[in-house]
Amino acid sequence: MDHLPRSPLPGVLVPLYGRERDLSQLLTLLHGGVRLLTLRGPGGIGKTALAVHLAKALRAPGEALSFDHVQFIDLSALREPEQVMGLIAASLPDSGLRGDPERRIRDFAADRRTVLILDNFEQLLPAAPNLGQLLDATPGLHLVVTSRTVLRLHDEVEYAVEPLALAHRVRDAISSAAVQLFVSRLQALTPAFALSEANAPQVVRLCEVLEGVPLALELAAMRTRTYSLSSLLARLEHPLDALKTDFRDRPERLQSLRATVQWSYDLLSDVDRAVFECCAVFSGPFTPQALEAVWGSPDVLDRAESLLEQSFLQRLNTPDTFWKMLQPLRELALEHLEGNPQEAIWRERHARYFLNVISEEKRDWQSETVHHYEGYLPHYPNIRAGLVWAVEARSSDVAYRYLGAVGGLWTTLGLNGQEAPLAERVLALPPPEDRVTLLDALESSLSPLGSLGQYQLLEARLHEILALRREQGDVMGELFCRLWLAEVARHTGQGERAWEIGHQVIHELQEQASDTPLTRPQVNVRANAYLFGAHDLLELGRYGEALEHAKLAYTYFQDMENRVYKLESRIMTGVLLVYMNRLPEASSLLVSCLQEAVDKGFRGAANNALFPGLTLVAAELEDWTSVVRFTGFVSDPNWERSQSSLFRRLRLALSRAREVLGEETYQQAWTTGTQLQLPDIVELAKTLVRVPNSTASHPELTPREWEVLALVSQGHPDRRVARLLGITTGTASKHVGNLLSKLGLRNRVELTRWAIEHTPPDDLKSRSP
Repeated sequence: MDHLPRSPLPGVLVPLYGRERDLSQLLTLLHGGVRLLTLRGPGGIGKTALAVHLAKALRAPGEALSFDHVQFIDLSALREPEQVMGLIAASLPDSGLRGDPERRIRDFAADRRTVLILDNFEQLLPAAPNLGQLLDATPGLHLVVTSRTVLRLHDEVEYAVEPLALAHRVRDAISSAAVQLFVSRLQALTPAFALSEANAPQVVRLCEVLEGVPLALELAAMRTRTYSLSSLLARLEHPLDALKTDFRDRPERLQSLRATVQWSYDLLSDVDRAVFECCAVFSGPFTPQALEAVWGSPDVLDRAESLLEQSFLQRLNTPDTFWKMLQPLRELALEHLEGNPQEAIWRERHARYFLNVISEEKRDWQSETVHHYEGYLPHYPNIRAGLVWAVEARSSDVAYRYLGAVGGLWTTLGLNGQEAPLAERVLALPPPEDRVTLLDALESSLSPLGSLGQYQLLEARLHEILALRREQGDVMGELFCRLWLAEVARHTGQGERAWEIGHQVIHELQEQASDTPLTRPQVNVRANAYLFGAHDLLELGRYGEALEHAKLAYTYFQDMENRVYKLESRIMTGVLLVYMNRLPEASSLLVSCLQEAVDKGFRGAANNALFPGLTLVAAELEDWTSVVRFTGFVSDPNWERSQSSLFRRLRLALSRAREVLGEETYQQAWTTGTQLQLPDIVELAKTLVRVPNSTASHPELTPREWEVLALVSQGHPDRRVARLLGITTGTASKHVGNLLSKLGLRNRVELTRWAIEHTPPDDLKSRSP
């Protein structure tokens, strides 16, 4: 065997971040006998870098025993398919071979185990059959091809090159291949840069926005010459305009993200370009059925398959078939869509298709089938896009129908506050003639208003809904509306009034009970009445009764198989356990609820498990940093506005946190909280379960209850307590009962012991009249 000089490989100075498994699998395939291996992926995904590292690995001393010659050949400069064989032949070491290019290649590989790595083949696809013929005639030849599209040859093995792995938790940032690549390129500009607790959330977020695409990460790192990380993140809303540089050793198509995706677009046929532009109407993942509906014909699915083969679409690894476009590709598609005469038709079809999707969720609920919110979560970006289109097109009927159906998803996804302005934009449109559509829309706007603390507007809207429900003779709708009025009363500091309203609703529901099975709306109102009642009883300090109401709510929501509100009922139980001084039970239950909410994608329930739930736990443990981080993470605008005792207690905890931590540390903890990923928050929450409660903790007692507690601890009976405080004996007994319920105690002896253990004696004396 001749020992030929090795041809030089392109310089790749960056390590193979996150591609070690890819490299190992490629080596296994080649050693296993694969002779045509195509590395397929969109532009900038790192195919060339992986191919160069593969060539180096094949030339390593141990690997060299398998192959005699490994040749890397860059085809990016070619535009004519008939030139491919000539360039391959010219790239081989001069060994005195003669004849046409195909003959020289065959003769070269006839007695040498040869691997030819052909980089950038996508613009030369008509030459693919020649590669197949070459392999048929040369048993010792192996071809590795990098291309944005498959070759469609019979013996081709396709290997999809995926984006780099992202960090799912900020604490794991350094183990993310995407983060490693970005940081290494940034350090090439600023050697002193180091990943830290302060900058890691921004780096993780940047890598997430750029979806782990290596070229985009490298270009973003170069832009840090000009912009800070936070400023760069703000500019990445339009990455095609933001990401560009002037590498002198890179072809023009790799010097900007725009040039890279435009190169791919220019290779598309006219029909494929049209389908590509049609796909731009989708926000986030979409199904084949959705694309067919928007395009208007099933023929589009064949062209979608072509786009998948050419790396313009990706199929997600999900049980149901979902496709998506990488963000830079979608941005380019949107630019071209603006001039497409079909744009208006496609957008209206898109909006109406996803209106049917979200309406189906509502029909499922009303027809007493199992309530699977999570099945609709992947569609939400498109559902929202359809609603926005309806508002901007002033399609009033469509917009109101959307709003009436989407409210449940907003609660599930924790979007009530964020989407409140969108709800008001819908309601600013002329109302529909159909009263049911109007009522559904008005009711969907209630939670968004409540989450923003806009109680005056909320109360006015409730009276509007109440009048419409009475006009229709809708008893269940009227009762549900009254529960919302109780909610307003509670948050405006009228706890007694809230309970009066809620208790009356429960009483009326009990009077309506009959031998016939309850309808789904009846069960729903009953379940909500008990859940609302649990909140109202907490407000009054009647924790034992509140706990029973939360458990009843859970039972009814379980009967409905409503997973979201089953979870909300358990979260309320956890909050009550904190008030009852049963902290270990409360923290374990709330962390369990948080994990379940995260696993199911119920961000709204996750937020509630954190705030107020686990924030109360952290305050009892005097973990002030977690108190601030949890609050910052949830960013609930209502916490500063509500006058309920629960939110007053949370404000006191945050005030104490600011006092203990100091302003600078407090602000740092808040900023960190706003930037953490949900898995980071889960890990932080789990530490609360493992930390023993070594501090003195107690639920919030009213001033009067403290006075009663002080007198009871001194051995006074109820009559004496009543005389000293100027109240009736019955009221004194009621206060004692409330204290026992709040503290989870059984008798006055335990109450006295608790007072001595948890309150300094001088403080008890000072509270005595």
